[in-house]
Amino acid sequence: MKNIITSIALIALLVACQSKKGHQSNQQTAVPDSTYVPAHSKGFLVNYYKDYRQIVLNDPWGDSTKTETIAIVSDPALKNILAQHNDYVISGSSDKWIALSSTMVNYADKLDMKHTIGGVAEPQYISDAYIQNELKNGNIKNIGLAVAPDVEVIMAMEPDFMMVSPFKDSNFKAVRAAGIPIVTNSSYLEHSPLGRAEWLVFVGELLGKGEKAKRIFRQIEQKYVHIKRLTETVDYKPTVFTGHIYKGVWYTPAGDSYMANFFNDAGCNYIYKDSEGTGSLSLDYETIIDKAEQTEYWVLIINHPKELSYSGIRNMDDRYTDFEAFKNRQIISTNSSVSHYFEKGLLQPDVVLSDLVKALHPDLLKDYQASYFTRLKKE
Repeated sequence: MKNIITSIALIALLVACQSKKGHQSNQQTAVPDSTYVPAHSKGFLVNYYKDYRQIVLNDPWGDSTKTETIAIVSDPALKNILAQHNDYVISGSSDKWIALSSTMVNYADKLDMKHTIGGVAEPQYISDAYIQNELKNGNIKNIGLAVAPDVEVIMAMEPDFMMVSPFKDSNFKAVRAAGIPIVTNSSYLEHSPLGRAEWLVFVGELLGKGEKAKRIFRQIEQKYVHIKRLTETVDYKPTVFTGHIYKGVWYTPAGDSYMANFFNDAGCNYIYKDSEGTGSLSLDYETIIDKAEQTEYWVLIINHPKELSYSGIRNMDDRYTDFEAFKNRQIISTNSSVSHYFEKGLLQPDVVLSDLVKALHPDLLKDYQASYFTRLKKE
């Protein structure tokens, strides 16, 4: 009888919840016991109820009228009830899921939960030794391309969910039709370094490691803030530019972007800091040389098969020698094919910031050894 009363009370509560696919119910919204509102991330929050937790995802493209909800519950008896008022319901102890990018693998690594990954897309871009070994042994499946995964392989796996990045041309209709939850990780759309790292909490909640994820993130945040405060004491902020030519176009971050925020926190003067936007600026060579020719430092992020050197950069494009930063040997670089910056740097914003500060203001971090960005020395 007690269980029946509890179930009736829970049903009464849940009919008040937000309905599926972002459409608001006409009934009163249920009030959670507590809510985790991220300090830096804009894309999600977590509601905690007595018997389950609920992740609310904001629309990645900024439509404030749309949200998506994921209920995470351990009690199988509650799943059907929760499914009526949430877009997805997943187990509170997921032990098999699919990661569509290497950064998602890194989130799991931070939480000591790589063993829960059952499938990955495009494994040639994943450097993690454990994942590669499990792929070789057949314990982790290769589901093909991230934008067009192999539905038959996915269905045979019967995963708890598939984690994807939001792209407007993505099409996962066949996977959804198979009843597999599509969980969107929008971390790459965050505009601040700490905002991207805080998505660790999102992944932690999905994998039943929410509190651990919060502890780890708080440690990252504290280290980042400490380094940022060091740069507030500098008397001079050197000028920097970034980017390189790709298929005839020079792409560089706009003034409100992720990388521009890094530069600001590192105590330097990014030459496009006053440009509008959160994405990239697409420039021709004449435009960039006109503005960046006399700039002190060039922060070069590139994926290159060989060790970076000044002669190698000259061979890429002789026009690179026009910049004073090249002539004065003031290039700060990371070769992502070696450093795995794009794969791992996302969850180490404190390390990336320290690297930049070490290169730009070496007296602030005299004994620090950089991990990703270093002053290029090889001729």
